[in-house]
Amino acid sequence: MKQNGGTVKNKNFLIVILVLLVLCLLALCVGGFLLWRRVNNAASGLPNLAETAAAVSTQISTALPEENTPAPAATSVPFVLGAAPVIHLAGRTDIAIPPLDQPSDISLFSCRPAGLVQETYPPGYRIQPGAEFTFTVSGQINYYAGAPEEGYPPDGEPSTFANIEPFGGISGYQGPAGALVGVFLDDAIPNGAAPAALNFNPDGQGTDFERLQPQIGQVFFIGDGQNRAGKAQVFVAPPNATRLFVGLIDGSFFSGPSTCYTDNAGEFKYQITSNQPYQALP
Repeated sequence: MKQNGGTVKNKNFLIVILVLLVLCLLALCVGGFLLWRRVNNAASGLPNLAETAAAVSTQISTALPEENTPAPAATSVPFVLGAAPVIHLAGRTDIAIPPLDQPSDISLFSCRPAGLVQETYPPGYRIQPGAEFTFTVSGQINYYAGAPEEGYPPDGEPSTFANIEPFGGISGYQGPAGALVGVFLDDAIPNGAAPAALNFNPDGQGTDFERLQPQIGQVFFIGDGQNRAGKAQVFVAPPNATRLFVGLIDGSFFSGPSTCYTDNAGEFKYQITSNQPYQALP
């Protein structure tokens, strides 16, 4: 009887152990399920990392400028150039233009035939060093007191070559007579030594160039702004250049000192296009 009683106790003990194991397994399953739900709910509340990264990337690319983006071309409205804008008066705030009936010891005003028009300062533009410019030019100017329609085009008279002396810190000019010309300056008054003149005659570099970078103070040929092939000619501002002036260069029969502007008649119309911003000077 004692032996049977021990056996019953052992069986009861095993049953209790099995029940406890089942309860433990059930508890583990329930706990695992609850933990899985918490993790899943937390993950669903997080933002989509891929979408977030894409949004941030888009915001950054929108906010930051692209590197090496070329400056947009700036084109002017058409400017009208009168018959007597003296290129050698570019930047010369130290020289006053005397009335036509007033004599002057300044060589620019020593020859005033006919007295049809008053000399003027050439129009100028605030620019950046290294900027590139192209021109579109039309019109006619008569340099001999005649009708404008009988005058020279922007390229000048190809069979007549000017040889004008320098004045102050601005060079002379050798090239087609009566052509539209320009000069680059820095912020200083050009009253020092003038650079050497460029030669735009056939025995020099001519006028059929594609690209030109003159020095500060060197008068350069613009003409109609195109070479013989019809391609726009590019004019590059030299280092330290801060101003660009456009005007005419004249003389007694286009030779000697820069003068004799008052018998001119007509006008040129021009537009300027640049790869950098520029602004007309007052």
